[in-house]
Amino acid sequence: MATLKFLDPRATVNPQERPLIAGLDSLEGKVIGIIDNGQANSTTMFQELANLVQERFKPKEVIFRTKPTHMQGAPKAMMEEIVNRCDAVITGLGA
Repeated sequence: MATLKFLDPRATVNPQERPLIAGLDSLEGKVIGIIDNGQANSTTMFQELANLVQERFKPKEVIFRTKPTHMQGAPKAMMEEIVNRCDAVITGLGA
């Protein structure tokens, strides 16, 4: 069984002000969303990530979406789909 390590780049968060939710025990049987941020060369990397997640973790489905531009947040319709359908989401940030 693979071990996943999560790194949190945020500053210290007061859990009373902003509680963190528990992580998933497994991705198997879950719906995983991947939002490509639209940066140069990001689509190829995120597509490969989607393939790896599908092969190694056996999710029910991987939903892959690409933002129209990396300069703005994802469109409302895209976010609504992701929020309503996914158990977990992977996205990228960068300048």
